[in-house]
Amino acid sequence: MAGVSLGVLNRNILELRREVAELKEFILEDFEIADDLRKDIGDSRRRPESEFIRHRDVMKRYS
Repeated sequence: MAGVSLGVLNRNILELRREVAELKEFILEDFEIADDLRKDIGDSRRRPESEFIRHRDVMKRYS
């Protein structure tokens, strides 16, 4: 296995810390859901499961 210098390791750790900080900001962001999206979600929840297509049927059709 090739050796890794402390400088390279440090840069990688700092980059990971920046990425985690960005992910935390994204997760904590307060999102607004548009009214038309709320309606679509409500409509889909009211549909009976019998109207849905099974995953295995979709896989058969497109595989």
